[in-house]
Amino acid sequence: MTRPVQNFRGCSALLVMAEDRNAQSLKVTLGKLGIIPTHFDPQGSPADLKSSLAAADMAFIDTDMLDAQFVSAIAGLALPVVAVIGIESPSRLQRAFDIEPSAVLMKPVRSNGVYTALYFAFNERQRRQQLLGKLSTIQERQGARRIVVKAILQLMQGLGLNDEEAYRHLRKESMSKRIPVEELAAQILSTSVDKKTRA
Repeated sequence: MTRPVQNFRGCSALLVMAEDRNAQSLKVTLGKLGIIPTHFDPQGSPADLKSSLAAADMAFIDTDMLDAQFVSAIAGLALPVVAVIGIESPSRLQRAFDIEPSAVLMKPVRSNGVYTALYFAFNERQRRQQLLGKLSTIQERQGARRIVVKAILQLMQGLGLNDEEAYRHLRKESMSKRIPVEELAAQILSTSVDKKTRA
């Protein structure tokens, strides 16, 4: 993991919550940390919420006030989300869980705990993004391996080679053409498909 984010000065925070004591306490604490808070009325439209979230660096979402229609607009965001929870009923916790928060802040909101929630929200979201990137790379490699195996089988059948000889042949050709083995394997397979369609 890269170095953890510890300074949030200059960031913007969207507060999706009612204008109450919790929001006021949060605004004061965020201001002391150098964060610019913006309020969003939880009764607003999902489209307005989505555009407001796109302009923010982080979001504090009051899950007690959150309507179910907002969950899909929030879930899966690349930005750090802090769920602000007051009522710990299973349905409310499920809604909080569904927005995929990186951290939780309990009500009543006080100054202690806000920095901790920010720290975890930013750094957990960063870690999740890195893991998703690694997963995507692994899935791409896995897909490419199937293509390489198919190309090896085709070389074995076409040139009468065993599997090791076919792979060495594939590697040697890819090095001479200065392209990745996976790319050459795809070319071999597409060439064979072209020949079959012409026949």
